[in-house]
Amino acid sequence: MAFMEIEVLRKGALYSADCARCGVTLFSHEWADYDHNERRDAMENGTLRCDDCCTGTADASTFAKLRNQYAGRYSAPGYLDCTPWEYDTNVRRLERTLRELYAE
Repeated sequence: MAFMEIEVLRKGALYSADCARCGVTLFSHEWADYDHNERRDAMENGTLRCDDCCTGTADASTFAKLRNQYAGRYSAPGYLDCTPWEYDTNVRRLERTLRELYAE
């Protein structure tokens, strides 16, 4: 990951819901998702498609607003390459987690 850099976005509202079919947790962070309002509303209504299995939808009964959190990932400047977003309430802990996950 030498060519990739850590990208951290400031605190923002984070919402989550579980996929009714495969059980994976879906997230929507107001600074990380360009369509945050639509994703949040679809999660709450149970109409958001699962990113993993593509056939399931969000289970509206598991919809929750989590604490305001930072969003972070590794990103290659000038390219589309990036890792999945990780979330935490503390910037330093988030950066440490990213480094541990991707062995930097």
